[in-house]
Amino acid sequence: MGITVALAGIIISWIAPGFTGKYTRHRPIIFSHLLERLTALIILMFGETIVGIADYFPPASFSIYSLLIFVSVVSLFFTYIVEFDHLVEEKRTEETGNLMIYLHYFILFGISLFTVALKFISEESAQPFFTASCLYGGIFLFYIGLWLANRYNRIIINGRVVGFFITTTIAGFLAASLWPSFATLTISIAVVTLANAACLTHYMLRHNN
Repeated sequence: MGITVALAGIIISWIAPGFTGKYTRHRPIIFSHLLERLTALIILMFGETIVGIADYFPPASFSIYSLLIFVSVVSLFFTYIVEFDHLVEEKRTEETGNLMIYLHYFILFGISLFTVALKFISEESAQPFFTASCLYGGIFLFYIGLWLANRYNRIIINGRVVGFFITTTIAGFLAASLWPSFATLTISIAVVTLANAACLTHYMLRHNN
């Protein structure tokens, strides 16, 4: 009974903001404050991810793959910062903030799934396709959240950048599925996340200049 009540409370808390639109349209939120709090929550989630990958860094098991896993986490975090700290227009008015809240659910679930997958990708008993699906499923959810945030951008991301993100993510998933191994997984996620972070950064810098 306790688990049922807890789950019901969590689900209601996720859904409830969607019913506040008629009130917040009359009394719009301070958009920059909402963005600041959501960003702080995501930073905490990335902190949990760093804790989750700590098992790859003991001296006895430290390797190049440890660094690649760290690079993939940093690349995702950097991509988030570029989007929500440099591309999003903070000085928005007449906003309910509901979409900003809900798109962060994709980002939260994506980071959570990505973190869980990183915990067991090195285990020999892990089913390769399931492992790759969890890992890239988390990355894909994360990127969906970023894409939805494009509505708030002062620099709108064009189709080429979106296409690049989709292409690299699918290519990485196919590589990890067709040649299943710990090495392939770590190399592919590092390449995919780093390439996408570089693409978004280049697009931002080009349009700022």
